[in-house]
Amino acid sequence: MSDVRGARNGESKIMLGFIVRRCAADLGHPPTPVEFAKWANGGYQGGKRFCLFGKEISPSAAKIMFDQPGRLVTVSQEGLARIRKTNGR
Repeated sequence: MSDVRGARNGESKIMLGFIVRRCAADLGHPPTPVEFAKWANGGYQGGKRFCLFGKEISPSAAKIMFDQPGRLVTVSQEGLARIRKTNGR
């Protein structure tokens, strides 16, 4: 379903479209850029906050991401675990 490829330093690359669909499933509707940025920036694991992309994204960056669903992006290990966990894996 997702296009996960290994990257340097144990990071993974996933297609943006898959990440946006995962967000939409969590929210119950297609996200706005503001909702997507909040969702991507608001992860917690082991009591620590993390950002899905390794750093915070802005709503304007999220809007640009919506136009590039086939683009591969680097996702933090915590972010990858979050996507897989919410995907029932």
